[in-house]
Amino acid sequence: MMINSIPHFSLYGESNWIDDPDFFHIEAIESRSSHLDWKIKAHRHAQLFQILILKSGSANIQMDEQQQHLLGSWAIIVPTGVVHSFQFAPDTDGRVITIAVPVIDRIGKEAEQFIKPLLNQPGYIPFNGQQSMLGELWSLIEQLEKELQYSREGRGLMCHYLINAILLQLRRQQRLSGEQHAIMSTQDRQMQALKNLIEQHYKEHWSSDQYAQALGSSISRLNRASKAVLQQSIHDLIHGRLLLEAKRQLLYTSQSIEEIAYNLGFKDPAYFSRFFKKNTGYPPGRFRAASQQPIQ
Repeated sequence: MMINSIPHFSLYGESNWIDDPDFFHIEAIESRSSHLDWKIKAHRHAQLFQILILKSGSANIQMDEQQQHLLGSWAIIVPTGVVHSFQFAPDTDGRVITIAVPVIDRIGKEAEQFIKPLLNQPGYIPFNGQQSMLGELWSLIEQLEKELQYSREGRGLMCHYLINAILLQLRRQQRLSGEQHAIMSTQDRQMQALKNLIEQHYKEHWSSDQYAQALGSSISRLNRASKAVLQQSIHDLIHGRLLLEAKRQLLYTSQSIEEIAYNLGFKDPAYFSRFFKKNTGYPPGRFRAASQQPIQ
């Protein structure tokens, strides 16, 4: 049967939708992937954030267009909406933590400046050679698993504390590995707000002026901040998000080019084709024909 859209799962392989603002889940990697030949096909989650902790083993990973091979101990950050697939080596040891977006959104202001940078984009955090840090993280994971096994007083509150502690521990290691600065500047915060708005409105084809007005800024000031922090103009960010979604739809669905164009807010499929070719060098049909998913 042809797939008409990128699969959205609550948890991989489960069709029932989870509509619980307090939802979170933890499971061993092997519990879901071992009976699937250790292979998780391309899918995404609309309202769930995931963290994979590899304690040992290896994995071939694809998140959107980026591929990565990881060996040993790693944390893998999978934000909502990111198309991802995994091929684990047999007997890979690790955990998958799945958290509803409202749980993430309720992180207190005191922790927000530390944790939010961790959540905004796909990433890989190395723990090889950092056994002490991995041990601290793993003890929190084991405690979270124990809390979920028994109905004890304050279990939900304790689990939320442990999730925050896990996120903070990951953020510490991310900082130590040199991936990002620990505290977001005013410009960083503004750029994150801009990216959030683009995520909400890119299919509506908002103009740069609309984004600037929504953020209470002028186009020139917002553009300067965007180029300083993200090395891209507002225009480039908007087009980049549209292009990313177009590539996702072309790679992972059987929708026609016309359907994809309309889904992305283009009133004229021919204009969508010109837009895609201008930004990639290929018309959409040729891009789809030439592209192959390395992980099936």
